[in-house]
Amino acid sequence: MDEHLLIQKYFSDIGSAYLAERNVEVSVGDDSSILNLNSDLQYVNSIDTSIEDIHFLNSMSPRDIAYRSCAVALSDLAACGANPSWYSIALTFPEVEDIWLENFSLGLKDFSDEYKIPLVGGDTTKGKLSVTVQVMGEVEKEKALLRSGARENDLIYVSGIIGDAFLQLRELQKSQNQDTGFDAYLHPKAQIALGLELIDIANSAIDISDGLIQDLNLICKSSDVGAKVYLSMIPTSVEDKTLELINSGDDYQICFTASENNSTKIKHISERLGVPITEIGKITNSKELILLDYEGNKMELGSGYSHF
Repeated sequence: MDEHLLIQKYFSDIGSAYLAERNVEVSVGDDSSILNLNSDLQYVNSIDTSIEDIHFLNSMSPRDIAYRSCAVALSDLAACGANPSWYSIALTFPEVEDIWLENFSLGLKDFSDEYKIPLVGGDTTKGKLSVTVQVMGEVEKEKALLRSGARENDLIYVSGIIGDAFLQLRELQKSQNQDTGFDAYLHPKAQIALGLELIDIANSAIDISDGLIQDLNLICKSSDVGAKVYLSMIPTSVEDKTLELINSGDDYQICFTASENNSTKIKHISERLGVPITEIGKITNSKELILLDYEGNKMELGSGYSHF
């Protein structure tokens, strides 16, 4: 199939209902998309590549692959407190198969409808299956949440439940039965609403993609601080809280720090959004991240997910 016909058939109308409200003048089908700018805002950009057998299983359905690839990219915008505007995709796949592309397109539509953002462009090439997603969002000037704002005595919080994606992935690898009782790996949720609520409340934030401890350590390094985290306080769905469980990544929740003065506001945000937010420790001036076990002993940290 000709590339232009392929794009027109499977990708030309995804999220088109949201073009006007997202200030998109020209979308899929031209040489480039055209976007109208707003001088009162800053634009937040992120790009993420998912590769078969590395970032997703080859046993997954095309619909799940499409949704997951987009959601994990959007999670970076959530951690910055950005409101999503649009996304584009570079899709590499080995063969043109109508049924596969139809189902992949359905996954994109699921994503666009859930987050109300349009697909505005991209590229298609032949090769090993990979999906590169670029996302763009908006935030008021100087309001973006960064990794570098953590302060001594900030409380450390995490949203959601940590480790469910690891548990589902382990079950999928064992049986390839997608009915695992968990949905965190196949359908991760970018915490956009929470990120927006944390503007002017959180001092720093990061999305948990490579492991809770590993990603929190990036906040510490960027902010030139340390942290003390308690294993017993980390929210999981199982009682056996291992370092592997909490630090394997793919959670796509938000880890953030905030002054203790904002604890009541954070509790109200949690209740209003229906998203669990749990305090797990405190920022220190030690410039070292310490994880304490149930007996208060310092644990060896190891490492989370490695890209290379």
